[in-house]
Amino acid sequence: MAFLASYRSAFEAYDTEAIVGHYVFPCTIVGDSETPLPVTFKGADQLSAGVDYILSLHRQIGVTSGPPQLLEITEFSPRLAGMMLRSQFRDAHGKPLYDFQGFYSLVRTGAGFRIAAISHNQLPRLLACAGRPSIPIT
Repeated sequence: MAFLASYRSAFEAYDTEAIVGHYVFPCTIVGDSETPLPVTFKGADQLSAGVDYILSLHRQIGVTSGPPQLLEITEFSPRLAGMMLRSQFRDAHGKPLYDFQGFYSLVRTGAGFRIAAISHNQLPRLLACAGRPSIPIT
């Protein structure tokens, strides 16, 4: 729960460095698209660019919070856990903007749990909310 609170606070503060600090590298992210493909991020600099893009869209649409609507955590071992998260991103007036669902593979490190992989449905919903076309994946 401490991991989730810290990760959520980093997003709500629009703090790229703090968000990226919740990952181990390399990490893999699979996002919903016409052709879902895994993308492996080898280091913090590469992931920071993607996080900055997401945060720029959040600024554009006025995201201030994303309270969890569903949270399921499965501990596989003392070192591995899975987290299913469903959130609804909202603006400063509490207006729902878009829904997010993701599955996180977490690994315990000396600094606590960190994200090793994510599968999520964020981009199509976020881009639609921002009035942007889908990004083709080639």
